[in-house]
Amino acid sequence: MGDYVITVPGTVGRPMDEQARRALLAVVHGADPEVVGTEVPDLDVLTLDEPEGTFVLRLEVEAADRAGARAAALELARRAFAAAGYEADAVNVGPPVVTGIDVG
Repeated sequence: MGDYVITVPGTVGRPMDEQARRALLAVVHGADPEVVGTEVPDLDVLTLDEPEGTFVLRLEVEAADRAGARAAALELARRAFAAAGYEADAVNVGPPVVTGIDVG
């Protein structure tokens, strides 16, 4: 098993308000949604270009291999957007890319 950093690109069909952002980040971080998103480090997890509706999520997952890490990241991204109030057809997720590995 190793820790993988996965970059997940995509687009959203509607703007994301602050409550939705906190809910999404709470799923990613597993923290209280009332506190998540208020500190600068959280800004690196989700990059959102509102006018274009494009986003990039940078997720850390634990998996046995790259394929497992990509699958885990996709599932985490889907759960996070669902928690933020987005229906599955309102989010288009692109192919996840492994951007870092720590097998130590």
